[in-house]
Amino acid sequence: MSNLHRLPGAFLAIAVTLALSACGTRSLSEVHDGTTEQPVWPDPAKAHPIVEKTVYPDLTAFPKIAPGVAKLEVYRLIGHPMYREGIIGVHEWDYLFKLPSGEPGQYVDCQYKLLFNDDMLLTQTFWNPAPCAALAGGQPAPITPEAPHVAAVTEVAADTLFDFDSARLSADAPAAIDVQILKVLESAQRVETLRLIGFTDRMGSDDYNLRLSRQRAESVKAYLVSKGVPAEAIQTEGRGSADPVVECSNSKRRDLIACLKPNRRVRIEVIAR
Repeated sequence: MSNLHRLPGAFLAIAVTLALSACGTRSLSEVHDGTTEQPVWPDPAKAHPIVEKTVYPDLTAFPKIAPGVAKLEVYRLIGHPMYREGIIGVHEWDYLFKLPSGEPGQYVDCQYKLLFNDDMLLTQTFWNPAPCAALAGGQPAPITPEAPHVAAVTEVAADTLFDFDSARLSADAPAAIDVQILKVLESAQRVETLRLIGFTDRMGSDDYNLRLSRQRAESVKAYLVSKGVPAEAIQTEGRGSADPVVECSNSKRRDLIACLKPNRRVRIEVIAR
């Protein structure tokens, strides 16, 4: 058993606070393709969790955070990083968690650092103070990556997300994305990438429809990024009027638009390993 476990709760909190405050205040470590010899810890006072409850993590998540895991899977398991280092193209994420000390109602402040390589796969993890690793369940073993595969697919009607002939998200779009897309993401395992594919109906020119379908996929991506999903883990694609779900021959424009509704959609593919 570590010395951290032997300390009384009040003294433990003091010891950990001193250990954290003694660290340097530079924001980033020197990371080379996902590794560093000397991790730099940010000032704990500057932690800024987007969702406050994530400071109390699900301890069952930590054994799943092992070398080889993709950044999007880390986000799915423990949420957005809690400092200002950014999420797009960065190789270092930092967290400040409150972990159970082993005594009723007592928690320990623990910093958690994750480093990603150039492929945005996890390569190293660190705890500060180091004995916090024991409170989180120890260090997990490296995983053996599987071949990328589509783990889940869902489609959202474009008419739910956009006004007709528009790529701007409607007022009802956020709720639809939260329910249908984020729910699928949360239920998948070992997620690596989200692929967003936009489709239109056949009305209009091929070039116009291709452009509109791309813009709609990008609009959904922008919303997901605003919710904290790593931008580099989201792929977008527009296919215009390809792969129609229905064929319609209505002569009246209003009837044709209604008939072609199933073809206007955004497909979400969850790519996992």
